[in-house]
Amino acid sequence: MAWQPGEQLLNGKYTIESQLGQGGFGITYLARDDRNRPFAIKTLGRKARFTQELAQYKEEFLKEADCLSRCIHPSIVRLEEVIDTDSLCCMVLEYINGTPLAQLVRQKGRLSEREALFYTYQIGDALRLVHEQGFLHRDVKPMNIVLRQERSDAVLIDFGLAREFSQDGVDIHPKQGSRGFAPLEQYDLRALRGAYTDVYGLAATLYSLLTAKVPPSASARDRSWVKNQTDPLLPPKTLNQLVSDRVNSAILKGLALVPENRPQSIKSWLELLSDGASPFSPQPGEMTPASPEIASSVSAVGMDYTTLESLLAAGQWQEADRETEALMLRVAGREAEGRLNIEDVKHFPCRDLRTLDRLWTEYSNGHFGLSIQRQIWSESAEDYEQLSDRLGWRSDTEWVSYADLTFDITAPIGHLPSWGRRGRLWSFLATRLKKCSL
Repeated sequence: MAWQPGEQLLNGKYTIESQLGQGGFGITYLARDDRNRPFAIKTLGRKARFTQELAQYKEEFLKEADCLSRCIHPSIVRLEEVIDTDSLCCMVLEYINGTPLAQLVRQKGRLSEREALFYTYQIGDALRLVHEQGFLHRDVKPMNIVLRQERSDAVLIDFGLAREFSQDGVDIHPKQGSRGFAPLEQYDLRALRGAYTDVYGLAATLYSLLTAKVPPSASARDRSWVKNQTDPLLPPKTLNQLVSDRVNSAILKGLALVPENRPQSIKSWLELLSDGASPFSPQPGEMTPASPEIASSVSAVGMDYTTLESLLAAGQWQEADRETEALMLRVAGREAEGRLNIEDVKHFPCRDLRTLDRLWTEYSNGHFGLSIQRQIWSESAEDYEQLSDRLGWRSDTEWVSYADLTFDITAPIGHLPSWGRRGRLWSFLATRLKKCSL
């Protein structure tokens, strides 16, 4: 049951006034303390309290509180206290009586560059502190930035998706984020993490403030680039001619699809917004997005594909096949186990699958590759035995041993790489390949 107006917590210390909002697993209330001061109280909702994953949700909830307790900044919502008892788990937060930037844009339309930059610099400084404390916010967007009614200062709220990270380390984070504001790496369960993740969110926020439009999602941009080498992201200056060349270019750099192509810190991105403060400042008149690069040429987890490429270039097919299996284990973090499970396959990074496929198809002139196998899978009515017959993994209803596979270009089309000779896992890989536009 939700709390009702007049209900009291902690023997009358806080009195509920109204419900402010509700998310997937949390509810936020407006309350007043025994000194009549307003606070926002965030607690786990009924959906979270009556689920088998209660312990997990509570742990994540308390991590959010820990992040806020360590990130004290004028532009970050302040944590007053945490209440954690057998029957109650909630955060008492500063109540900000103000307007979310998303609402302001809906009311006024696009903002002037000067006003938008004023808010962007404030939130950028807040994010700099968040990163210094070892956290990513992961949900920077206009709805999560509120303007204080009395001073029009911008305040970053909702740290529910915040996670600890190590710059350029490979961490497991939930695949969550807001469409249009979440970068490509947030679509991967296991990927390289860095401050550049929030750079994307802040750049997308500035884009939205200046154009009154939400950028196309990173996943849609990625699919478009893979399929036809086009990026549906329109430069902000195309939508608002009053945007300066400098700011236009900085936004596009912050919205680079590939993390390595973005400024690697909030500080370096903010410098692009200012006049000549960085050696990386864009040249005047730069109006088009920098190429996001072919997404298949990079790795979500920083994997080095040099050895595989060398083996394929030399036509050492069996060695390349073994290297492919070793790479897949390393990408999924399963070297110790020596095999992937269903969840690993279902969440295998698209960028790494594309890299593997590109190398195999390129060096075999389209004879081998994951995309070739998936095409044959579709032609075989998604029947694994039919697929295996066509790929040469099965002969006269007998399964061919690994030693008897054909490791040269005379093999059947799609014969390699041979990782798919794992029966039940292949269907999950085929589904993942399709989702990754392969």
